[in-house]
Amino acid sequence: MTSNISGPIGLKWDSKNYSCSYDSLLVILYDIWKENPDEWTENFESINEIYMKNLASGFKHVYEGSKSLENIRNDLRQDLNSISSKKFPMGKNNASVAELAFELLKSKDENAISQIFCNHCDYTGIEYSDHLEYVFDIEKHRVSSTEKWGKKLKGSTSAKCNNCLNKLSHVLQYKESPKLVILEYPFSNIETSHKIKIKGDNQMNILSLRGIVYHGENHFSSRIISLEGKIWYHDGIETGKKSIEDGYLFSIESKALKTCQEKNLVLAVYA
Repeated sequence: MTSNISGPIGLKWDSKNYSCSYDSLLVILYDIWKENPDEWTENFESINEIYMKNLASGFKHVYEGSKSLENIRNDLRQDLNSISSKKFPMGKNNASVAELAFELLKSKDENAISQIFCNHCDYTGIEYSDHLEYVFDIEKHRVSSTEKWGKKLKGSTSAKCNNCLNKLSHVLQYKESPKLVILEYPFSNIETSHKIKIKGDNQMNILSLRGIVYHGENHFSSRIISLEGKIWYHDGIETGKKSIEDGYLFSIESKALKTCQEKNLVLAVYA
């Protein structure tokens, strides 16, 4: 690895109030947002108008140079701590990066369509509004890769078709294809695909791997991945406000993405 000041900006670890879970995720989200601030502000706000809207506003201050990324992290942390000091503690206690992701991207909108149908005859049930989150624990889906996870939003039900008595299938899809999803799958054999496909209202959207968060020895670090596939390593203690070049995605085997600096993959960010 080689240091390069032109890489994505980093977050300096807070040794008083351990911040690595925030540092590891926010550096990835900021790198995504800064590629197209207007578009990504709109995308963030479409997820929720609480944390993601505020995060986009904070990122704008960072982009314009009026605030540091540390300021934005600390403001977010105070907000989350006031809601749940157990989940998002201060002091020398780490928050779970998965809990952080779930809370940040939590949505209550009826953003999905649910429908049952039969694969054996022409029966199709009525579509109705439903809900999908943007952060998923995908281990329970029993998939071999993150790319195959998107297909698992369709599955069988216990109900039987009134026409032919075969089992009905159930499809749940976004009304509009999401621009950002986070997949959690620690300590699994699931392959980290470079791209995933997610369907929304008859449109297939392709999302690229943009970052991975790792955990080991009570500390989180991350890899930030550009749209072109360039990889940067960030650790709030080791690299601070900078990131370090770490190769290219096309030249790294999937197995090598599972670990980084003796830490294990926790979650992957796709956008």
